[in-house]
Amino acid sequence: MKRSTGQHPGGIVVVPKSKSIFDVTPIQFPADDPTSDWKTTHFDYHSFEANLLKLDILGHDDPTMIKFLMDYVSLNPTEFPFKRAQDIPLDDTKVYELFCGTEIINVQPHEIMSDVASYAIPEFGTPFTRQMLVDTKPKTFAGLVKISGLSHGTDVWLKNAQALVSGKTDFGKIPFNDIIACRDDIMVQLSDLGLQPLKAFEIMEFVRKGKPSKDKAKWLDYEQEMRKNNVPEWYIWSASQIKYMFPKAHATAYVIMAMRIAWFKVYKPLLFYSGFFSKRAVQFDYEIMVAGANAIRNKLTTLNESSFNLKVKDENLIVTLGVALEMTKRGYNFLPIDINRSDATTFTMEDKGLRMPFSAIDGLGASVAYDIISKRTEKPFTTREDVKERTKINKTVFEKLEQFGAFKDLNVENSVIEAGLFAL
Repeated sequence: MKRSTGQHPGGIVVVPKSKSIFDVTPIQFPADDPTSDWKTTHFDYHSFEANLLKLDILGHDDPTMIKFLMDYVSLNPTEFPFKRAQDIPLDDTKVYELFCGTEIINVQPHEIMSDVASYAIPEFGTPFTRQMLVDTKPKTFAGLVKISGLSHGTDVWLKNAQALVSGKTDFGKIPFNDIIACRDDIMVQLSDLGLQPLKAFEIMEFVRKGKPSKDKAKWLDYEQEMRKNNVPEWYIWSASQIKYMFPKAHATAYVIMAMRIAWFKVYKPLLFYSGFFSKRAVQFDYEIMVAGANAIRNKLTTLNESSFNLKVKDENLIVTLGVALEMTKRGYNFLPIDINRSDATTFTMEDKGLRMPFSAIDGLGASVAYDIISKRTEKPFTTREDVKERTKINKTVFEKLEQFGAFKDLNVENSVIEAGLFAL
């Protein structure tokens, strides 16, 4: 059964009060989930876009991460050279080194299973974008914007620019700075080569919508126009392969946020990792993470060897463990859950480590985790029996917590005096 439309969440269709959604389209439960509060339209938006307005209210992880980091900055202002997120430097040479190698974080590539140190940096931490960084070695802000544009396009990097940069086409090796990456590049570059601005704009729009492969007659006209102005053959070929292109302003916004977050990776690493695991990571393996670098590496190797049969939770775990491996190789560690010290969902900093939160336990949801904190705040837990009686922890999770040593300072049950006539 297909459980997803493959589209991003956040598209909200607005229906006037005087109308019914059924005047325009049937609706259904998303992923056949009858408990869902929201319904989805049976037809895609383009089927009725002339009739109803759609608001794209997208969720973004980056501002959430920035808020987490800046909350710490506001509490510890003397530790930072800035007070606002807007003032985080975007031109720090040490931060750019994260995208070129691993020396800046004092580890070897084989230790973290990556040739670059961009794990957990938004837009640049996936295997796909890390390989792009290895292939192109960008050292400037403009280079990173190019990477962002390439990674979000369709047939802009794969089967296209990647082959040009590596010299695997008949055109020879093309410099990374010259290749097409964002839709704006086409208009600017063609204008620089002598095409009239309006014609350059038309070609940009034609290419970014992937029309060269659909309207070949029109594309032949554009090819002749470009050849009249001595546009290189490799450029014409590259443009003809493109199916979708990203706007440069959008790519730039992504890179600005990525650079702000990356600053903390260089200068405040434990805070950076605390933010990632607390706000970005969605799947954990408690025992593996607490066990340390060797256990993390072995688990990653096992998961990568069966990459064609992975479930979504396994794919999410690979992301988490990649960052965890890097963190432990930088000299930090994960501290076990403690009933008196762990937070509900935040990986709290303690000395050279991160204290695992309750939500890192498989089967212990956020609501139960917050309930534990609430009960602990009302009155400190006195015994394991006290924890069991006052919280919503189920039997299976309670046994896991016992196994992990979360109750090490608590007796199993109340003593006669504590529970009897002279109880406090």
